[in-house]
Amino acid sequence: MRKRKINRSILIVCEGTKTEYDYFQYIGEKISIPRGVWDTVEVSTNVTIPKDIPIPAQTSLAKRKKKSFINPNKRKISDQNVLLKLCSYLYGEKEGFEKYENVKAVPLRFVALAQMLEEEQRIYEELWAVYDKDDHPFHKEASEKALELTNDKVVNIGFSSRSFEHWIILHFEKNKKEFLVTDCKDEKDEPLGCNKDIGCKGQTCLCGYIRTNTPLVNYSKSNSPKDFEDMMNVLMKPANLRKAISNAEWLREEIRNSEESNKPIYELNPFTDIDYLVKKLID
Repeated sequence: MRKRKINRSILIVCEGTKTEYDYFQYIGEKISIPRGVWDTVEVSTNVTIPKDIPIPAQTSLAKRKKKSFINPNKRKISDQNVLLKLCSYLYGEKEGFEKYENVKAVPLRFVALAQMLEEEQRIYEELWAVYDKDDHPFHKEASEKALELTNDKVVNIGFSSRSFEHWIILHFEKNKKEFLVTDCKDEKDEPLGCNKDIGCKGQTCLCGYIRTNTPLVNYSKSNSPKDFEDMMNVLMKPANLRKAISNAEWLREEIRNSEESNKPIYELNPFTDIDYLVKKLID
C-alpha cells in the first residue's frame, strides 16, 4: 500500500475576493483537510497586492523606496509593498515601474504571485492560479508565464469563460451558451439583479441565468453568509458535483469537435477547467 505524503500543501491564487475565494476556502476546510486529501489549502486573493497604493515614478524610486506608503484610506502599509515587489519580480526593478499596467492585469499578476509565493515559502506541492476571461488583457502572457518552472513546478491554471459562474451552471445542466457579461449592471455600475421577471431574464448574463434556471434563485457575487452556506450545500451534493465534473468534460469535448478547437482557451466562450482543481481537492 502506497503511503500518503505528509504535510501536503496546495496554493490557490484566485481572482475573486468573494465567490471564488469563499468557494475554495469552503472545500478546503470542509472537505480536503477533514478527508486528509491536503494538510493545507492556502487560498490567496488580490487583497495580497494592495491595488490602492500609488506607484512612484521611476525617478522618485530611490528617494521613496525605503518609506512606508499611505493608501487613500490612511492605513499604513509598514511590512512591504507587495505590488512593488511583484513589479520587480516580473520585470526587474528598473523596468517594473514602466510596466505597471501589465502587473495590474489580473491573469499575469496572479500567475506571477503564485510563483513569487512559492519562491518565498517553498512549501507547496502544487500551484494554481484561478481566473476568468472577462475583459482582461495579457491572457497569452499569463499562459506562457505559467509554464516557467518555480522550484520545478509550473502554475496550473483554473480558467473559466466568461466567468466562474459557468462552472456553477454546470452543476445543474449541460450548457454551452455564450454569455455576454457575468452580471448586467445599471448606469451606476450596480448589478440589476436579473431574474425571470426583470433585467435580461437570464438571456445575457450568467448571474441572471443562474437565478432564473437553477435552484440558486438568490445567487449573487456577494452572497450573504447564509446564502453562501445554502449555495454550497446544494453545489456539494455528490450528485450535483458529479454532474458538474461530467458536464465540464462534455463542454470541452464539444469544443474539441467544433471550429473552435484550434483556439487557445483564453479566446473561448464558454469554457471551464475548474473541475480539474476540484477533483484535486476532494479525491
